[in-house]
Amino acid sequence: MIYRWLLCLALAVAFFSPATRAASLHEGWQEVDGLHLFYREGGNPKAPTIVFLHGNPLSSIMYARVMEELAASQPVHVIAMDYPSFGYSDAPDHTSYRYTFDHLAETVSHFLKLRGIERYALYMQDYGAPVGFRLISANPRAITAIMVQNGVIHLDGFPTAQDPDGELRRHWLQRNPAVDARRTAYIHALSFPQAEHWSDEDHAGADATVQMIAAFQRPGVIEARNDLWFDYGSNVARYPAWQARLRSLHVPVLVLWGKQDMFFTTPGAEAYRRDAPQAEVHILDSTHFATLDAPDQVAALLGDFFRRHHDELRR
Repeated sequence: MIYRWLLCLALAVAFFSPATRAASLHEGWQEVDGLHLFYREGGNPKAPTIVFLHGNPLSSIMYARVMEELAASQPVHVIAMDYPSFGYSDAPDHTSYRYTFDHLAETVSHFLKLRGIERYALYMQDYGAPVGFRLISANPRAITAIMVQNGVIHLDGFPTAQDPDGELRRHWLQRNPAVDARRTAYIHALSFPQAEHWSDEDHAGADATVQMIAAFQRPGVIEARNDLWFDYGSNVARYPAWQARLRSLHVPVLVLWGKQDMFFTTPGAEAYRRDAPQAEVHILDSTHFATLDAPDQVAALLGDFFRRHHDELRR
């Protein structure tokens, strides 16, 4: 009887402890400019906020494990949203929503305002970097820290875009229907994860892959994403301005990079030191999706970073 009472007490303490409550993310949809955008959120809203901006082609699901671990171990508030047409967010037709990075950043900015978030640290991966650096440029005083993982603002880490006469740069200057057609065919060919005839080269995992395929194969989404990829050239044109902005900021900077990423390569990580000498750079034996492939390692590095810069994050 006493043993059972103690066991119930232990379970109750574990269930209702602050760490356990913080570790539980809640999910929902925020209406933004007529769209319902899915988000994940955890921790104490009065604590320093970390906004996670996801990359392509995944969504906020790529951060769930890391966000849970941070909320359980650090006095922080964590939040991540899915962009329009990504994850569980609405997917308006590309004729009714402009799929450009300027517009995505505007949507994210409106989302943060509606959630009452005015000052925050940014964690950016892949597409999250050009979205995030637009936010930084628009309101640098809102930023308490910058964290980048496999997201470029230097051509050093973007080998397929280095040749001005290469296919990508030409496509961004004058849209090539053949590029759109290849991307469309690739999406239509994606198959359900299974034991045979399925490859997970980036170690995103089956759950994130299923969600990505389901979101991507909704009506009109591939056209929207092709519009967004065509607009990527606007990011490359802004790299010098973003580098200058980074040089003007004096906030903590952390760069994490999965060295197995063949699209955004490790020179892109080291390039951040040119503009932010204070940057802490960690090259991980991981992939483009390090938060899914090595979540414990990423969470540990972020936890150490936040502990050392806690006072700066609270300013």
